[in-house]
Amino acid sequence: MRDIAAQAGVAPITVSRALSSPDKVSPETLKKILEVVQKEGFIPNNVAGSMRATAKVIGTIVPPLINSGIADQVQGMSDACAAHGYQLLLVQGDFSAEAEDKAIMALLGWRPKGLIIQAFVQSKAARKRIATAGVPVVEISEIRGRTPMNLAVGISNFDAAYAMTQHLAGKGYKRIGFVSTPIHGNDRLRQRRVGYRKAIADLGIDQGDLEVEVPITSKGGAAALSILTERDPSIEVIFCSSDLLAFGAVQECRRRGWAIPDRIAIAGFGDMDLASQTYPAITTVRVDRYGMGRSAVDHLLSLAAGETGSGKSVDVGFEIIDRESA
Repeated sequence: MRDIAAQAGVAPITVSRALSSPDKVSPETLKKILEVVQKEGFIPNNVAGSMRATAKVIGTIVPPLINSGIADQVQGMSDACAAHGYQLLLVQGDFSAEAEDKAIMALLGWRPKGLIIQAFVQSKAARKRIATAGVPVVEISEIRGRTPMNLAVGISNFDAAYAMTQHLAGKGYKRIGFVSTPIHGNDRLRQRRVGYRKAIADLGIDQGDLEVEVPITSKGGAAALSILTERDPSIEVIFCSSDLLAFGAVQECRRRGWAIPDRIAIAGFGDMDLASQTYPAITTVRVDRYGMGRSAVDHLLSLAAGETGSGKSVDVGFEIIDRESA
């Protein structure tokens, strides 16, 4: 930076300010410094910069499998970060408390402005680390039933699954199966199953054993169709906890030559691009994942600026999208 300052005819502190807070430097001075930076091929040392308490970094943890729903969410976070002059730092994690603690420890090492977690923080050790670091946290999660550390952004997956199950029953389906990826450690999936079960109970339907857990792949959705139709040939519709599973079930029906929804109906969750593009188009629950990501960043920066949000939840809402598959 001393070399750049000498060439630009400014003080080293002015170069530092231009790179970290360009809005605090005059446009003419900033242009002069950036021209020298480009000419010399200078790369800012983000490791050193992250030692500042005010590093312009927001950390987030993403699941090992980034489906299009999570990808939309991350894109929303990234765009919101860019709009506020921040960088988004991603660390891969999963839904176990141990992995979560490791990922949070890695993020806190970068001294972020705050954290966005893709579920409620499970690990007591991680909660203690966050409290000690004094950084705000936004949990993108189920907004029903638990109190967030600072603030939660999301939907009631219970209400969404309840609404979809009632919607299917309202179309005349009585034998309604439910397919999910593994529930353990995932509060959103757990609440979808609870919502489905409550709707079935309120409808007075004796379902029997019409639930199954499979991996979150299209192959998993195909396997779920096989399991449930063998378990109960009279099953009329399968409600999948993700569109990817629903897509796999639709493809398996096509391989078998089964008409959808005449032979069996399929519904999904998430309104991924493939839900509207596959044939037949999939009935699903639409969630604005992109908007959820942007909202999480906006609220996190408000918390960092001193706004009180302890225990608050922000509901972004959902919509039932009725298409040809059910």
